[in-house]
Amino acid sequence: MAEKASVPTPNSVAHRAWRVKIAFNQKPMSRTTGEAQAGLREKRYTGLSFYGLFLSLYFSGVAPRTPKLEYCVSFWAKNITCYWNPLQEMGPETTYRLHITEEAGRCQMDFGYTRSCTATQGDGACGVPVENLFAFYKINLTAESRGVQVSSPEMCVHGMSIVKLSAPEVSIAEANQSRCFYLEWSTPGDEVLSLLETEYEIQFRDVAETSWMQVNFTLFENSPGFANICHVAPFTNYSVRVRARYLHEVSFAVGGGRPFWSDWSRERFVRTLPEAPSAGPALWRKLGHPDGYGNRVVVLMWKPLTPKEANGEILGYSLHSQKRGEPAILQCFTPDLQCSLLLPAGEEFTFLVVATNIVGMSPPTKLVVPPSGGQEDLPSLPPVLVSPAGDHGLLLRWPLPDNPMTVYIFEWGQLPTKEGRDVSWRYQPASVGHALITEAIEPGKLYELKIFALIDGRIWTSGSTSAYSKQIAPRRAPTLYPVRVWKSRVELQWEILPLEERGGVIRNYTVFYKKEGEDDHTAVVLDSSVHGCFIEGLAPSSVVTVFITVANDGGSTDGPIVTIHTKDSDYGETEILSSALCVGFLFVLLAGSLACLWKHQLLRKYLWPPIPDPAKSNLATWAPQKMFLDFSPCRPEKWSRDYLTLTINDLLRILPSQSEEMGRKAFWGNQWLADVPGPLQKPDPITRNGSPSWGSRGQPQSHTSSWSPVVYSRVIVVEKNHGPNDPQRSPRHLRPPSKCQDPENPALRSKSGQGVWLQNFTYEALLDVGPGSRAFGSVAEFPLLVSLAEGILHPTESPQGTPRKKP
Repeated sequence: MAEKASVPTPNSVAHRAWRVKIAFNQKPMSRTTGEAQAGLREKRYTGLSFYGLFLSLYFSGVAPRTPKLEYCVSFWAKNITCYWNPLQEMGPETTYRLHITEEAGRCQMDFGYTRSCTATQGDGACGVPVENLFAFYKINLTAESRGVQVSSPEMCVHGMSIVKLSAPEVSIAEANQSRCFYLEWSTPGDEVLSLLETEYEIQFRDVAETSWMQVNFTLFENSPGFANICHVAPFTNYSVRVRARYLHEVSFAVGGGRPFWSDWSRERFVRTLPEAPSAGPALWRKLGHPDGYGNRVVVLMWKPLTPKEANGEILGYSLHSQKRGEPAILQCFTPDLQCSLLLPAGEEFTFLVVATNIVGMSPPTKLVVPPSGGQEDLPSLPPVLVSPAGDHGLLLRWPLPDNPMTVYIFEWGQLPTKEGRDVSWRYQPASVGHALITEAIEPGKLYELKIFALIDGRIWTSGSTSAYSKQIAPRRAPTLYPVRVWKSRVELQWEILPLEERGGVIRNYTVFYKKEGEDDHTAVVLDSSVHGCFIEGLAPSSVVTVFITVANDGGSTDGPIVTIHTKDSDYGETEILSSALCVGFLFVLLAGSLACLWKHQLLRKYLWPPIPDPAKSNLATWAPQKMFLDFSPCRPEKWSRDYLTLTINDLLRILPSQSEEMGRKAFWGNQWLADVPGPLQKPDPITRNGSPSWGSRGQPQSHTSSWSPVVYSRVIVVEKNHGPNDPQRSPRHLRPPSKCQDPENPALRSKSGQGVWLQNFTYEALLDVGPGSRAFGSVAEFPLLVSLAEGILHPTESPQGTPRKKP
């Protein structure tokens, strides 16, 4: 009995070789049998095609297209999957069925049974399981809908010509140099007999970036896959991945298929070794104002190096300063990004900054700071165009310089400039004619940009400009207030908005006002340079409401409503009326004054009648300084020392028409005091009836007269009645009880101590005696004395209590 041939393990290399051998050694069918079978199939398909064409023409009038396979992919130890585009004219209910038959040779005859798969409705792909990829396969697609079936042309492909290998596995990824790293991988399973049958693609990228760099790699010997990837950046983290593709033989490419790249392996990460920094940090300065000692603060600032420039972790920065003709001096070594120095303002300094890492130092960066006021005549920079680049960016463009060694420093800050506000800056090489600034840029704020061109660290030209990244509506409207108000118009003014509140370039102002009794507002549009206007045509004593709107390219903002009351009259009208009244009053007053001057004699006669002047009468020489009228029959010696004492008989000599008895009755119970101020001296005693007058000590006195004018208006007559216990009694005004009493008149005795006191009377005038004196010719010459005497001798009431009639 013949031994049964052993079958190798499926999907092994021996199994694939055995299948290839069987396929090529299989006995082909006879030509007659093959032709008969082909003719039978042709008749069947011809009938179906004719029937399907008839149905399609009947139902839609358009013949359906044959389906077309786009491509097929074979997966190791899985299946062959094909893809196609559904036929739109056959509708969504079409059923697609994929037929795959393993062939002997180059699709010369069928080797196995036809296997098929049906695609899910709506899908354009399905896969048929296969065991051997080292064989040719005949592939066909049919579509059926409503009894109509169409078929695609047959495709003959080799299983390995359309194979897609599994993703490789990266086992090692490590750095062995600063600019290279080592990579090792392998292909899983036994999909290929040797790694020489595959080609590889290696991709790597900086983890801080998104773009990949790719390297194509092919092994030249049968060994595990490895590679050294060089020309990478030092001290950089890289992500690495690998994929593979089968190198098929030309004899396999029957149907035009081509193997596919496998999926990418899982990413592995590697970090290269550091090296010395490749570039020095960008250096700039901030200058202070000179103080009273000639020094100024100079703040040196530098930018941190980028990772590709630092090539490692920066440990610190060294700053050196150098005067002209002197060696450099280390000023500071710091991990910070600035260093502040106090230096003489009148000297030039050259500064050098160096970055240091664990491997070495960077090349130095040079900056020359001239003395204070040494850069006032720098040439202007070529025009720099500034345009918005989004809400938080500004794009700068400038022509490329002629000198390739030129570098630019951009300095910008918010306007208006304030003391102590940080200033942003940026270093830009001259090889690029544009720069995008996004640091510290906010919409609605105005920024001042200064551009400095440097060659070998020295500033050669500079320029400045200003721009907004984005204009927004003003943050508020200006304050509106009336300046002057008339009865028919109003003058308005408004403030100039600060730069930080404008939000953009002010284009115009619009003043809206509404008169009293109107419904709509009237608008007045004014240019941005105007900050005041007039509103005219208003009614007196009316109300007008006003508000202002400010606008820029980003929008507009309304201000609050202001209510204004117009006046009853304009400025000056009241003043003119008042002035006219004053002028008229002055004119009338002047005319009246002139009339008074013209008629002053007549007016004086009626308004100020003439009054006799007592100083010009005989009374001026008649009154002594002090005189006492005694009504007793005797004279006390005690009072004769200071007063001139007269009896009633002496007084009645002046008034001969009055009897002694009437005079006494008139003076009883009354005491009169007449004070006439004046610098009159006390009169000397004189003789009466040729006899000398005796003084207070009983000694005769010589006759000496002292005359003084009497002021008529100052003569005062006072009646004084004092009781015996009155504390106001004065020994100089009260007469003590008289020792001499009149036996003939008891009433007079009871009235002792009473009398009339007169001052500034002259004894000679009263008695009309003495040498050189004259007698009173008429009592009318003394109106004061007459009035006094009339009041004494003729009281207003009679003894019976009835009023006395005036004569």
